[in-house]
Amino acid sequence: MFETRKFIFLSSGQRRFVSVGLAGFLIVAISLLVMTKLRWHDLEIKALSIDLIKFAVTAWGGWGLILLYASSNSFNRIQHETKKFLYEDIPRAFGAALVKQGDALGTSVVQDGFGLKVVSENQNALTFELRNASGFSIHFLCRLNVRDLAILIFLPDAHSANYQKIYETSLSFLEDSGCKVKYMGVFGERWLPENERRMQLHIQRDVGDDFLFDAAKRTYAAQCIYGDLRAFSIRAQRGEARD
Repeated sequence: MFETRKFIFLSSGQRRFVSVGLAGFLIVAISLLVMTKLRWHDLEIKALSIDLIKFAVTAWGGWGLILLYASSNSFNRIQHETKKFLYEDIPRAFGAALVKQGDALGTSVVQDGFGLKVVSENQNALTFELRNASGFSIHFLCRLNVRDLAILIFLPDAHSANYQKIYETSLSFLEDSGCKVKYMGVFGERWLPENERRMQLHIQRDVGDDFLFDAAKRTYAAQCIYGDLRAFSIRAQRGEARD
């Protein structure tokens, strides 16, 4: 289906020019109506001025919708919503990791035991450290490019030779979910102490055009990130213990 809203791209100067023009048109129409009451007393001019006011109000209604979309489709708005997803939605998904047990009153609550903190940041991306209750940690980078959500997971380099077996269930689940998963290799990470080496796995999700402005989609994606990274952390720790 043809969506004209995808072709609406207006600069701030264009928005101001059209807004001033419509405002001037409305002022002229109202002034004309006032003049028919104060001086001219012409019914035809009065009817014309009323029609012009109706047209101006209708035009303002349509222009208001265009302005709403143009502001949400602006670079600043996209950057703002991207940061909100990275800094608020993802940590919220990890912070909500509580499991209630018992009856409806919640006789006991089990803390998931995973803590999340930001290690480094760059444009449209954050690197997080995910640490469990025993102190074991892995890192992951999350990058959002409007409709593409990329996760780069940094895992112990010793797992690279046997990663398909260690992370078999997690990899199978991601592939069944339609995610693209790619083994990137082992690299020294300059943001880690002593340039420690890590195995990298790249996960890519197609989140859709309207992802940034859909709270349900953002919440779901953040919860998926939590579930995926929790599973990778548990398997990474088991792999370390096995080694």
